[in-house]
Amino acid sequence: MDIEDIKRRVLTQRMHRYPDVGPDRAGAGTARFRQETGRLRVAFASIRPGREAIAIDQVQRFARQRGIETQWVVVPERPGEGNLSQALHAVGFRLDENLLLMAHEGFVSAPHNPMVTTSIIETQQAMWQYEYGSRQAFFEEEHPAEAAVSQRARERWREHEHGWCRYYAAAIQGRAVGGCYVSLFEEIPTILGVYTVAEARRHGVATALLDRAIADLAHNGRWISCLFVKHGNPAEALYRQLGFAPLMDEQTWVWNPW
Repeated sequence: MDIEDIKRRVLTQRMHRYPDVGPDRAGAGTARFRQETGRLRVAFASIRPGREAIAIDQVQRFARQRGIETQWVVVPERPGEGNLSQALHAVGFRLDENLLLMAHEGFVSAPHNPMVTTSIIETQQAMWQYEYGSRQAFFEEEHPAEAAVSQRARERWREHEHGWCRYYAAAIQGRAVGGCYVSLFEEIPTILGVYTVAEARRHGVATALLDRAIADLAHNGRWISCLFVKHGNPAEALYRQLGFAPLMDEQTWVWNPW
């Protein structure tokens, strides 16, 4: 697996997510932007050494004028971003996520628990159940609010209908216990949202999901895939066992003008 080539390709495809015009950086460097409702996302900066504070101030002014919050995505190893995390912290940004991007090539080779079955989600009801379990796992909500589950499940179903993502569910003896989804609009697909409900953990659910998702991609000629894991998450050890290799860190810094 050519890590440097994969890293370059992943950065290129992610860069296309930031197509909008943003503020002038007053000669401090460059960055890419994506404007959303109530938020300005900034990424792929290339800031001249010592000019980080000026670039950040220009972005902040732009956001304040529009009454929106700012979110910076930083890849510390990229040229021009090495000092950016420290500069963001110095002016009051908060580190919201600290992720490790990992990559995998080929099929998964790992023991499989025969009690765990996996399937592609193909009905709205199954998508609702997926979202219910996802909120239980990620937000530790024993009984997630039905309105919130229904809204996000509808959004996920639209992603499915448009062919942007493929969703997977895992079950043990017919009971839903986990899920994940895969981006299909990227050259190198990203596996996202891998979860297992609390009572089914350590039963090979994540392994079965990744095995199925990666096999489906490989059978369609997508031999390389990637995923994110939070630094400090025990799941990183599992991903390494399954053949995932580290690519790069990605940090998300948030600031709210109110």
